[in-house]
Amino acid sequence: MKKYLVAPSILTADFLNLKKELDLLQAAGIKYIHYDVMDYHFVPNLSFGPKVLSDITNNYDFKIDIHLMVTLDKYTLSDYLTPFLQKNVSQITFHYEALVAEQIQEFIKLCKTNDLKCSLAISPDTKVSELTPYLADLDNVLVMTVYPGYGGQTYLPEAGKKIAELQKLKATNNYHYLVEVDGGINDATYKIVQEHGVDMIVAGSYLVGQDLMTLKERVAKLEN
Repeated sequence: MKKYLVAPSILTADFLNLKKELDLLQAAGIKYIHYDVMDYHFVPNLSFGPKVLSDITNNYDFKIDIHLMVTLDKYTLSDYLTPFLQKNVSQITFHYEALVAEQIQEFIKLCKTNDLKCSLAISPDTKVSELTPYLADLDNVLVMTVYPGYGGQTYLPEAGKKIAELQKLKATNNYHYLVEVDGGINDATYKIVQEHGVDMIVAGSYLVGQDLMTLKERVAKLEN
């Protein structure tokens, strides 16, 4: 039976009680944390930076799955990413829509140099075919099942076709990436993404903010 990776998104956490939220996730046996970085430019929201990340990685052993919803603007790719290359950062995702082709190749190379899993995200309006030149070099593809920028949105059902398409391309071409989803996960939609072949599930309010017993039950659903 397939086991799914689960990564709670702390974007929906109570920031004044973030330690309490992280302690609960740790007690529930969570291995991954999905860390959303927003710049109020690529998306209409502002979230965490390297400082909060270091506070988490210095006090917890979660593997960190960084999701960058940003534009580089005045920064080089290396300059922007360097502060995020911290202990326990396992995977970094950049949005395909935020980079030009040369930057994507640089991003792939930088991840390999730093022994990080390299991931590209696609927003709902982006076709899987646009990732074709890069799939062989990716460790992960993040399919946004909502529009990026804020939590609490409704799952977009057309995302299922993208998951299935990516898994078909992977099998046909012997690629090694995982397929991850982010957005709108609840008691109904987690089954849908599992049926379409997802490997890793990001969930915000479905997991974060729950009591320990409820949290363990929900994690078990997503994992199995």
